[in-house]
Amino acid sequence: MDLDVHVELAAEKLFTIGPIEVTNSMATMWVIMALIILVFWAAARKGALIPGRFQSAIEMIVDFVSNLVYGTAGRKFGGKILPIIFGLFVFIWIANLSGLLPGVGTIGYYEEEAHAEVVLDGDHDDEAQSSTVAATDDHAEEEAHKVLVPFIRPPNADLNMTLAMALLAVGAVQVYGIRAHGFGGRIKHMADPPFLFPIEVIGEVSRVVSLSARLFGNVFAGEVLLGVMFALGAALKIAVLPLVFPVVFLGLELLFGTIQALVFSLLTLIYLTLAAAHHGPEHEEGHGHEAAHHPATSPAVGD
Repeated sequence: MDLDVHVELAAEKLFTIGPIEVTNSMATMWVIMALIILVFWAAARKGALIPGRFQSAIEMIVDFVSNLVYGTAGRKFGGKILPIIFGLFVFIWIANLSGLLPGVGTIGYYEEEAHAEVVLDGDHDDEAQSSTVAATDDHAEEEAHKVLVPFIRPPNADLNMTLAMALLAVGAVQVYGIRAHGFGGRIKHMADPPFLFPIEVIGEVSRVVSLSARLFGNVFAGEVLLGVMFALGAALKIAVLPLVFPVVFLGLELLFGTIQALVFSLLTLIYLTLAAAHHGPEHEEGHGHEAAHHPATSPAVGD
C-alpha cells in the first residue's frame, strides 16, 4: 500500500505583487474576509422585524458572542470590545471550517522538487559504509519529484496568520489597559508588587506564543490528519469504507475548529477584561464614597 501524502509546513507561493509574495493561505484569507463582509452586509441590509432563516442564523451567532462578552466584561466595557471579540471569533471559525470544503488542499498545480538520494553499492559493515559514502564508486542520484501546490490553504494552517492575530489580540490588551488606567497606571498594575514586573512582561510575550502556536498546531495537525485519513480510505478499497472512514474525522475537525475559535476569542476576552479591570483598596474606597454620596442609588439588602 503506497501512500503519497505531501506535507508542507510553510504556505506555498502562488504569485508576487511587486515585493509581496502572495501565498495560498493569504489568498484564502482575502476570500474569507470578503465573504464575511458580504454575508453580514446582506444580513444588515435585508433585516426584517420578523427574521427569516438567514437572518435568524446570523442573529444566533451575534447573540451568542454578545452574551458571552457582556456576561464576562459587563455591559459598558463589553460594548467597547465586542467588535474585536466578534471579529476574531467569526474569522477564525470560518477560516477553520474552510479547510473542510471540497477542493481545499487538493486543487492546484504540480511543480517539480528535486531531492538527492544516496545509493550505496555492495554490502559493507558499519565502518565500511561510512567510508563508502565518500568513495568515488558510490554516487548521489537526483530525482525530480512532483508535488502538489494547492491554490487554497486554510489561513490558520499558516503560522504567520495566527501570529498576526495573536499580536493583534495582545496589542489590544495593552491599548485598553492603558485607556483604563493610563500609561503609569498600567505599569503599576503590572508591577504590583514591583518584583513581579519582569514576570508580567514574560507573561504578555508568552500569550502571543501560546495563542498563535495553539491555533496553528491544532489546525495544521487537523489538515495533516485529514490528508492521511483520506489517503488510507482511498487505499483500503473495501466496500464503502473510502467514503465512511474519513467522515468521522471530518466531524471531529468540525468540532475542533469551532472549539479553537471559541478558545482564542474567549482567552482574548479574558485578557482584555483583566487588563481594564480596577484592582486594589483605592477603587473599593472610591466606590464606598460614591455610595455614601448617592444613597438612593444603592440597592437595599433585601432586594
